[in-house]
Amino acid sequence: MDSNDHAESQIPPSTPETDQQYPPYRSPLIVRGLVFAFLIVVVVSIYSGNIFKPAPEAHSFKGEMQQLGLAYHEFHRKQERSPASLEDLQDFIANPPPPPKADGIVPPDPVTVVTLPDSLEKMIKEGTVVVIWNAVLTDSGQENDKYLLAYTKDITQNGGFAMTAAGRVLELTPDEFRAYPLVPAVVDEVEPAEADAKAEESPQTRSSDTAEEKQTEAEKPPADKE
Repeated sequence: MDSNDHAESQIPPSTPETDQQYPPYRSPLIVRGLVFAFLIVVVVSIYSGNIFKPAPEAHSFKGEMQQLGLAYHEFHRKQERSPASLEDLQDFIANPPPPPKADGIVPPDPVTVVTLPDSLEKMIKEGTVVVIWNAVLTDSGQENDKYLLAYTKDITQNGGFAMTAAGRVLELTPDEFRAYPLVPAVVDEVEPAEADAKAEESPQTRSSDTAEEKQTEAEKPPADKE
């Protein structure tokens, strides 16, 4: 046997198993598959985002109601009472009180003025949004959260948004709204002049006046008879 035959005998014969270890170059197919999968992921993410994205109008109105709660509570914090009307709250926003003076080491709380959107002011004036004015608020947010401070007018029929006295905005059904009590309001105090006028017209005053008149008439000398 010569040297050429010996070299050829050392080369292993080609078998199907050895061919599978060296597959043909298929990178274009892999790239296409990755691009196709990426497109599917993008389409699914966009579609799912449109489904679960909240309605812009509902989100905007909820934010406006939250601004109303912030302005209402800021008025109550600085004036130590609740606003009596929308005009009262608007006047506070337009003419905020001056910042308090620092009397000690701890600086006083600054005055935070929250503006109301024009669209919400219009809805309050038209009665589309009902607000409880002169509300009795406490220092406990948990206690205030048990009552409703504002709500949409048609919530009893169609459901809608409502705001608790703590400033939390909820979307309630008609039954859920009926289960929530409204925040109590302060009864308008009678002016001193009106109270005096009512006291003058009271039955006790009138009876005392009548008694004095009778006593005066009794003390008068009898008229001379002709």
